[in-house]
Amino acid sequence: MPRIGDQDRMRVGLLVLCVCGVLLTGGTCTPLFLPRENNAQSRGTSPRKLAVALLRPSADREVPLGTKIDIEFTVANLTGQQVVATVLLRDLTDGSEIVLDGGILIDAASTTRVTTWDTAAVGGGRYRVRVEVSGAGLTAEESGSATITVNTPPSLEFLEPSSDVRLGDLPPGLDDPNSFDPNNPIILIRWSADDPDGDGQLQIGLDANDDHTDGDEIILFDNLSVSDVPQIESRDWNGNDSSGQRVEAGSYTLFAKLSDNVNDDVFVEAPGRITVPPEPNEPQIELGFKKPADDTDLNDPNKPVEITWTLDEPNDVLVDLKIDTDDNHRNGNERTILAQRLIDKDTTEDTFNWNGDDADGNPVPEGIYRVFLVLNRGAPNPTLVDADGLIFKRDDPNQPLIALLEPASDQSLEAGAFLLLRWRDDDPSGNATIRIELDDDDQPAETTETGDPPRVILTDREAAGDGILDTFSFQVPADLTPGRYWFFAFIGRPGQGDEHSSIAAGQLEIPDPNQP
Repeated sequence: MPRIGDQDRMRVGLLVLCVCGVLLTGGTCTPLFLPRENNAQSRGTSPRKLAVALLRPSADREVPLGTKIDIEFTVANLTGQQVVATVLLRDLTDGSEIVLDGGILIDAASTTRVTTWDTAAVGGGRYRVRVEVSGAGLTAEESGSATITVNTPPSLEFLEPSSDVRLGDLPPGLDDPNSFDPNNPIILIRWSADDPDGDGQLQIGLDANDDHTDGDEIILFDNLSVSDVPQIESRDWNGNDSSGQRVEAGSYTLFAKLSDNVNDDVFVEAPGRITVPPEPNEPQIELGFKKPADDTDLNDPNKPVEITWTLDEPNDVLVDLKIDTDDNHRNGNERTILAQRLIDKDTTEDTFNWNGDDADGNPVPEGIYRVFLVLNRGAPNPTLVDADGLIFKRDDPNQPLIALLEPASDQSLEAGAFLLLRWRDDDPSGNATIRIELDDDDQPAETTETGDPPRVILTDREAAGDGILDTFSFQVPADLTPGRYWFFAFIGRPGQGDEHSSIAAGQLEIPDPNQP
């Protein structure tokens, strides 16, 4: 709140001293203002017993509508009686006055009062303050020299579209249906707007959500002026934004942004939404991934991998993003990296930047991962969609990686039966080799063996090969004792040892012939 300056304090002091001095000594002084007294005896050199000084506002200001302004004044009352102060606003446009605060009772010889002016209650315009004090047959007043300009924000009302419309459909209420050209569809946008101050600007746009300040707005018409008198205007919209680019298919809120140099921006929404259909040659939006479309490295959590997917759902859905080392996404070794994201029905594309952590913030082990999306529509079985590209997560860019794909489920086999082992690997160095072991526990390369030592079933397979070289046909040997067995794959470069390992999701079960 502005403080009273030294000059204002001196002025108030002189005011009180002057009035008190005249009263006590019968002398005269020249006041800093000339109070008006309505009795004949108060003229000439008669003692002045009532005076008022306006302290605030003291300088010209332009303020937004709704600003609260303090009006401060001081009254010197030496009448010995109660007087009444009234605070008025003079409208400089027509000279009329508004009583802002009246009936302010003043008993003391000298007092300072503050009245708050809520500009929203009075309205826009150019005003000056006047304070009047009356009592004991006397009247004193002071009119301020500061002009307060209250700037009214521009306003707008959408007239069309008054209900939901679709670009390309026959416009409602069209006088001549034969004038409609389906090859050049338009939507009529019509509005009534005004700005009493004449400095308003208008922007009309589309938005897929309710926040018109988050940067994804589509501007249709920009830099339109708003007149100081209400005017009805319209534009024919052909489906392009202000730069001439075709607006993407979707359902949008039509909004107006009104601004001036003083007030906060005002947003107004049309009662009808606008739907933009796909163009005839525009592909339909399908559920699927846009990124990663190719195999991608994740070596640095500060350089996350962008995962982007598209969808076109009539209702809100829940989405999980998961990763898997094999291609069977229902065998329990999947990890969630994004959990239960709510996707609004109007959303056609969404993005998640993965830094290598799971949904709980724990780092995911190094490995080769396939990203897949789990779409929950509220039905018993969700929809699963795979990304085309793999993600190679490792700290060392040269580290080889391996992921066992098969067996992805448990297999019960007898001696002599064949089981296909399948994997995928990635070796930036080009000289890594692969080893596969069969073990009777789920701990690869443990320091203390818990049962029989692991059995090497494949060794020195070059990782450089693909296709058939990423498979091995394992025949169950006759000397395997009944029980459960796990498959482990190891990859490493010469002299580096085992640099990465993978465990198959499915185990081998050797049945006991003595058990029913």
